[in-house]
Amino acid sequence: MGKEILKKLLVALLLLYSLYLIIHVSTHRNNYQTDFKIYYYAANASASGLNPYDPNVLFQIAQVPKRDKFTYPPFTLLFFRLFSLVKFDLAFYLFLSFKCLLLIGLIYLWVKKFLQEDRDLLFYIFCFLAFNSTIYLDIIASNISILEQLILWIAFSFFLKRRLLFFCLFIILAAIFKITPILFLFLLWFSEFEKKKKFMYFFSASAIFLVIMLLSYIINPFLFKNFVSNSIGIDERGIINPSTMALIKDAFELLAIKTGVIIPQIIPSILYFVIITTIIIITWRTYRIFISFETKNKEKIAIFLACLVYTLLLPRFKDYSYILLLVPTYFIIKRVSYTFTKVHILLFVFTILSAARVTLPGFDVIFSFFWRYYPLVVAYFVWGLYIYNLPIITKKQPSEAAKA
Repeated sequence: MGKEILKKLLVALLLLYSLYLIIHVSTHRNNYQTDFKIYYYAANASASGLNPYDPNVLFQIAQVPKRDKFTYPPFTLLFFRLFSLVKFDLAFYLFLSFKCLLLIGLIYLWVKKFLQEDRDLLFYIFCFLAFNSTIYLDIIASNISILEQLILWIAFSFFLKRRLLFFCLFIILAAIFKITPILFLFLLWFSEFEKKKKFMYFFSASAIFLVIMLLSYIINPFLFKNFVSNSIGIDERGIINPSTMALIKDAFELLAIKTGVIIPQIIPSILYFVIITTIIIITWRTYRIFISFETKNKEKIAIFLACLVYTLLLPRFKDYSYILLLVPTYFIIKRVSYTFTKVHILLFVFTILSAARVTLPGFDVIFSFFWRYYPLVVAYFVWGLYIYNLPIITKKQPSEAAKA
């Protein structure tokens, strides 16, 4: 009884603190929602016949720093124009309110559809703190990540219901903004639907998405080429983009600085390819073993594994995009039983960590990388938990289908 009261008190304090954060963001327009400022003035530039992908244009009309570029497909400008119909000050509050409503809907969807057996008040605290407070990072940056996530998880909910048409439609809708979510169509390959049917949906949905991109190019080739140029020209690393590729590039650059050895540019790409290929193969083999057992949550586990692989293999994965891993991480944490020895190992690891200063020569470099890529390190750890523990959360007897 005492524990429940404590949990409710913690959640109440969390809600109050969340309200404070929203008020804080609302009263500091110059410091926060910088991404929305790009969206807003890019839409304004487009409506005025200017090039929204030209950083010089955004700098001239709104003093947007030239390093900040609009990086979404031309079709998305139609969505952002809805907010540009009013003055920026009002649009600022409208977009912030819009995101808060989306976040409430997203968390409700998570609890209702994906964590039915894990409805715990601590999940809300976990959402607030996990992956370097990834939700808060999205709120202050005002990226469209929460919108993207809500669309994706609606698609996943249709996948659980085996309603493939709506699953494909929502995946396409999410991909219109950031392109890469189209990779989640590969979930169809891992489903237990009729082979002919799932491949028909996969190739049809892929073709529809390609047609949408082709239409965008045909309507305005100039804008589309600028979109591609802005998208591939980004090179962010460290805590704002803790991705596998960014980590590899940083590691090789540091090696070159320390040793004076110049590494051919192709080497990091080869290593990246080897790592992601290994992740895909290990995940696929583990999942095949998992589905050979008569167990529930097969489609749900497929979704969670897909989220982890997606996170680890994308060359660019921003800090606020780790919202994608909140549910998969909480799900596996609730199912992992640690032995006494493993608790000691965990305590040992956390005891030797130091965020302030490490005096042992060489260790300062290791810990610097650890904190710069902390969300990615956690993502790899969670992926490892799934690979190691999936056999534990299944029944021991193979299914009849597997025996056949």
